[in-house]
Parts: sequence; structure tokens; C-alpha cells
Amino acid sequence: MSRIPATLKSSLRLIALSGLLMASQERLCAGNAVLDWNEEAVDATRLARNPPPLASLMYATYHVAIFDAVNGITRTHHGWLVNDPAPAGADMDAAIASAAYTVLNALWISTNPRTVQIAYDTALAEIPDGQAKSDGVAWGRKVAEAVLAKRADCGYNKPIPGTYSSTEPGKWRETPPGFRPPLLPFWGKVTPFVMTSPSQFRAPPPEALGSKEYAEELAFVAKHGARDDAERSEYETLCTPFWSDDLGTATPPGHWNVVAQDIARRRNLSVPECARLFALLNLAEADAAISTWETKFYYNLWRPETALRELDLKLNPYVVSRPDFIPNMVSPPFPSYTSGHSSFSAAAARMIALVTGTDDIEFSVTSDGLPGVVHTFKKLSDAQREIGMSRVWAGIHTMSENLEGQKAGMKIADYVFANALLPVSK
Repeated sequence: MSRIPATLKSSLRLIALSGLLMASQERLCAGNAVLDWNEEAVDATRLARNPPPLASLMYATYHVAIFDAVNGITRTHHGWLVNDPAPAGADMDAAIASAAYTVLNALWISTNPRTVQIAYDTALAEIPDGQAKSDGVAWGRKVAEAVLAKRADCGYNKPIPGTYSSTEPGKWRETPPGFRPPLLPFWGKVTPFVMTSPSQFRAPPPEALGSKEYAEELAFVAKHGARDDAERSEYETLCTPFWSDDLGTATPPGHWNVVAQDIARRRNLSVPECARLFALLNLAEADAAISTWETKFYYNLWRPETALRELDLKLNPYVVSRPDFIPNMVSPPFPSYTSGHSSFSAAAARMIALVTGTDDIEFSVTSDGLPGVVHTFKKLSDAQREIGMSRVWAGIHTMSENLEGQKAGMKIADYVFANALLPVSK
């Protein structure tokens, strides 16, 4: 794998550090409580080491609680759950802090409670004491508790026993080097936030095991996604760690929360506008996770590396077996079809474009997986496509797994935007 020179790494880290300091100063000046508390959730996710599906559910629960608390004061949209009015004069920042604090303490149980408490105490200390503050705190807590109660029975914490690994050709089995058991195989049964059912946007069947199309897809992975001697540029190679978003990071949905935060600041979105943007963004990502996991375990397709090593001419007369194939990235522990990263990214990019009214937003983003490196895009959809391709260049997905994941993600974003948090008719 190509490496960045040590001197360049040091320079990039200094640049990144300067950028973080500037961002911190901008945050203090901006005074947008939604963005401040989004940062707390992203940091808590890094500390908790939550896997992407669980992280997406927690982000969505968190941000719909914040939105419903804000919306109870502004009364401009239909809430996700709570449509009652807040007490007259309730302080919005106090309501946001209280809602965020309540959900953080309820769901991010493996993070540092002292950090959350300090953030909460600091936020409230900046709000003048009085009835408005007290009413805001009480209202935010009430809304958050209602949202938490609604999601308590969605099935996110109730594993379903079953056997998922198989020796049957074409079916998923554990992959080296860790041979890890399947991650959250029941997630496709979790109750969606907005979708009518987990299977609503299930992808069409993958390419037939014995087809020429499937053999061609595997050949592309072998050519561009191998660890060694692949036909890949240095940039393409480094896209794999840049977008890996594994445990200990913001995760794929959290990475898009970081992108959305930068866009929201640069476009000077108001607190209520930010509350709706982040609620819709994370509703789409959470439902994308449920939909993708439903598709994954419905078809239970093996990873490309397993296919390249085990598929022979008897099963597919067009395939070129590669028994020594090693992907550029360790395959995640769940079925291959479709790509979760592709679904997350398509849902996120589409939702931000829908809320802002344009895909033509230039932005730069850093990475938890490759600190000090910055990627810049002219459009939201450019990032969406790069993220999907990063999984093909990683050798862990075929092109159709990427493209079908993107199709589903965009459909989910369109559906969420058309059916959730709609403006109140005048």
C-alpha cells in the first residue's frame, strides 16, 4: 500500500490541527446549539466504538428528539413524534441541551458520562436563570423521554438467534483473518423510523452465481481491489482508509454529520433549520442501515474474496479463480450485497441536497481513519460516488453491490424527505 512521507504527514497534521482550532473558534462564535450538540454526539460515538447500524439509530433518535423539542417552540413543521406546543417562552437552547443530554445519557452508555455532564453544565451556564430556562429544560427532557420510549421497542437491543454462516456456494461465511461472526444480523428486523417496513427498499437479486456478468464483476474486483499489484492510483488506494469509518470513528453516518455541520455553518443555517437538516439526514441514514441489513441477510451473499477463492468453472464457466486473492481491506463480518457505505452515503448526499435545494455544494472533509488528509469535492454526489468506489477499490464489494446500495440510499432519502417533518400548512 502506498504511504504518505513522514514530513508530509507532519505538515498535514499541523494544517489539520490549525483547521480544528479555527473550527472550534468558529463554533464558539456561531452559537448554534444544534451544531454544538452534534459535535458531542459524534465525539461520544468515537469513544463508544459503536458499529455503523447502531450509531445510525442513536444519531437519528438524538436528532429527532432535538428537532421535536425545537419544533415545539417554532411550530413550523410536523414533528417526528411530539406535536404538542412547548410552554410559552421556553428557551430554545435550554430545550436543545436538555433533549440532547437526556438521549446521550440513555443511549451512549459506554462513553464518558463526565464529558457529557460538563457539556450540559456549560451549555446551561450560558443561559440566564429564570422561567424560560426552566421551562426549556423541562420541555427538552419531556420530548426526549417520549422519543426514547417510542424507540425502546423497535428491536435494536433484541438479538434474534439464528445461523447465518454457510458452506453453500454463494452464501456468506466468515472471512480471514479474524473469521468474525456476523455483526448485528437481526438489524434488518428493527422497526424503521420512517419507512413502512425494513424490506420496502430491498435491492433486486444480485447477479446469478453462474452468470458471465458475475464473473466480470469478480474480475474487476480482482484487478482493482487486490492488496498487492492492483491497478489502482495512490489516491484510490488511500480512499480505503480515508472512508473506512470503522470502530472508534464517527462511523459512516457520523462522517456525513461532520460534512453537514461544515455545510450548515458556511450557509449560515439557523438553529431551527439545522435541527431539521440533522433530523432528516439521520432519519434517512438510520433507515438506510435497516434497509441494507435486511437486504444483506435476505440474500446472504458471500464476499468477493470468498467467491474469487472458491468459485470454480463447474459453477461458473466464465470465472477466473484466484485462490491467493487478498483484498485491500479486511472484509467486514456480514454479507456482501449490498454495500452499507454506498447506501449511507447516497442517502446522506441526497438528503443534504434535498434540504438545501442543490447538489452543487463544494466542501472539504477530513477523516478519522487517515488523520491529516483532506478530500475536496465540487458536489455532494461526487463524494457519494467516491465513497462507493472506495469499497470496490478495497476489494470487499463488487460494482453492483455498490451501485444497488446507492440506488436504495437515494430512494430512502427521497421517501424520508417526502414523508417526515413536513411543513405545517398555513
